[in-house]
Amino acid sequence: MKTKMLIFFAVMMFSTSLIQAQDYKSAIGAKLGYGLIASYKTFLNEKAALDIFGGIRWGGLAAGAYYLNHTPIKSVDRLTWYWGFGGSFTTWDYGIAGLDNYYEIGVSGVLGLDYSFDNIPLNLSVDWAPTIVVADSYDYAGASLSRFRSGYGALTARYILNGSSR
Repeated sequence: MKTKMLIFFAVMMFSTSLIQAQDYKSAIGAKLGYGLIASYKTFLNEKAALDIFGGIRWGGLAAGAYYLNHTPIKSVDRLTWYWGFGGSFTTWDYGIAGLDNYYEIGVSGVLGLDYSFDNIPLNLSVDWAPTIVVADSYDYAGASLSRFRSGYGALTARYILNGSSR
């Protein structure tokens, strides 16, 4: 997953010098890397945005939200990097007796890049969301599961709903 994100970042940086971006207010699409997850992103002001997501993952459900703070990368028109935080709730079924119906609640930090195209209403973003599990279905004395999830992140493709400035 990390290799895919690095390759995407490199391709995006090289290709954005050939195309221009547009501003947008809100967009809807899918997070690739999380499962079959829908994503709705809306800007609250010029820099702050809310990304709400939910769907099917690993035979269970995933839902959450991130608050994101965008900063322009001045060398590439309207390409921004962002940081933020949020939370998620995930369930899944391992398919193994005794491990069925696992759930976890996590808090995440988020770091990523955001870009939208000029000629088509498409927004792309790539992010990394390291997560600390604050509660799960194995919370009991003697549980030894790791509480840190470093592999969470996604490539997100969204359809721009409106192009009003941010």
